[in-house]
Amino acid sequence: MPQKSAPELFAVVHYLHRLSTEGKRGAKMALESCPKCHFIMLEGVLMTIEEHGQNGTIYVSDLAAAVKQPLPAVSRALRQLEQDGLIERITDSNDRRKTLVRPTEKGLDASRQVEAAISRYFERVICRIPEEQREQLFSLTGVLLEAVEAENAEQQAKLKGENENG
Repeated sequence: MPQKSAPELFAVVHYLHRLSTEGKRGAKMALESCPKCHFIMLEGVLMTIEEHGQNGTIYVSDLAAAVKQPLPAVSRALRQLEQDGLIERITDSNDRRKTLVRPTEKGLDASRQVEAAISRYFERVICRIPEEQREQLFSLTGVLLEAVEAENAEQQAKLKGENENG
C-alpha cells in the first residue's frame, strides 16, 4: 500500500477537526430552542442505565464504574442534574447504604427534545449533499473508524505482549 505524505495526512486530520468543530457549532445553534439540560451528562446517564441498569435505574457506584470516573466526580455531575430536575436519586430499600439514579419525566422529555433537534439539524445537512454522493458517503461510513479501531487493537495487543514479557 502506498504511503501517504505528511501533508495529505495533515489535511485529513485538519478536515476531521473542522468537521467536528462545525458539527458542534451547528448542533449548538440547533439546540437554542431546547431546554438547557446538560445534554452530554444526561445522555451519559440514560445510556448507562440502558446498558447496565435495571428497571430504569442504576446504582451510583455502578454508574461510576461504567463511565470509568471517580465516584466524587460522578456525584457532582448527578447533583447538577438533580438540581435541574432531570434525574432523581433514591435510597435502595434493600440496602440503605446504596443510592439508585433514575431519570425524571422532565429529564426524559428534555432528552427527547434535544435528540429531535439534533436529528433535524443533521437531516438538513445530509439533504445538502447530492444523492449520488450521499450514497457514497453512507457506503463508506465507518471505514476510517474501523481502520483506527483495528490499529488501536493491534497496538494494544503489542503493548500487552511487551508488558507481559517484561
